Amino acid sequence: MRLAVFNEEDEVLLLGEGNFSFALDLFKKNLNIIITASGYETEVNNVAKKNVEILEEKGVRVLLGVDATNLKSHPELRSQLFDKIIFNFPHVGGKMRIEKNRNLLKNFFISARDFLKLNGQIIMTLCNGQGGTPADNPRRSWNDSWKVVEMAAHGNFLLTEIEPFQVSVFENYLSTGYRSLEKQFNTEGSLLHFFKLVRGPEIVKIAPKVKLDLRNFEGIWKDIKRMKEKEHISDPISLYPLSFLFDITFSIREDFSVSKFFEVLHNFAGRIIDDVEFIGSYKFFDCDKETRTCRILYRSNYIPLYRKRTIDIHENIVAKIIEDNLNVTVTR
Repeated sequence: MRLAVFNEEDEVLLLGEGNFSFALDLFKKNLNIIITASGYETEVNNVAKKNVEILEEKGVRVLLGVDATNLKSHPELRSQLFDKIIFNFPHVGGKMRIEKNRNLLKNFFISARDFLKLNGQIIMTLCNGQGGTPADNPRRSWNDSWKVVEMAAHGNFLLTEIEPFQVSVFENYLSTGYRSLEKQFNTEGSLLHFFKLVRGPEIVKIAPKVKLDLRNFEGIWKDIKRMKEKEHISDPISLYPLSFLFDITFSIREDFSVSKFFEVLHNFAGRIIDDVEFIGSYKFFDCDKETRTCRILYRSNYIPLYRKRTIDIHENIVAKIIEDNLNVTVTR
């Protein structure tokens, strides 16, 4: 971890400290930051007890019994905001518990969003391969990872940066707790993941500011992407935005226009739609009814997407946009 990530007077919350060696090492860097060091256990072992005593003697606040997935439950944290929340090597304990570790991350991000200042950051250190991003080397399959980008999206966070965890900077840090034992985590190749919160109504602003008139358009969706003007947005930008692919089928009439269909999708939901492709049609012989099926690829650099949120947008918001603005009926 680069010491340059800290600014003077930063209020920093450390979670899951275990033996509190990271908190002590960070304090010794004399960065002029305000540290709150916390651990999940209500009682600590002899090594941790010694580190806690030193920290408290130096005026560092130490809190025990802090649940990272329910920060508001601790009375000393309920009304405090932090510039940075650091969670090193989160783990539920035990062996082969991918789903439980994903839930740990998801619930942590949901909890932590209420404890960050306006431009605050979450910094999470994960062992190499756990995150499931292209930065892991070697990279695990997505379903064999902790899916950190998607879990963070549940709390409306975007992953904005990844860098190696520089173990040499914290030479006295012993990251114990692997599988709930006094065994050290394998920190070789571990990565720092930086997250920023997307706040308030931006989550539902899926329509671009710049609208397009596509009445005379003849082409595919990728042509529309090239036509779009770049938006000047100060929001965080996702380093590795996720993609979700869903099909939608709707009945059409003779006046159906592909260009109008594209125009509606872009002008009402263009910030989260990356591609649209027609993949099939069926015409009924006994009437003038016809159905079309298209495949929509959802992806956004600015809006945190996870699978359940995207399904809800696809089935409820996008389907309603199509029906309200075109003479079609979506098959449900």
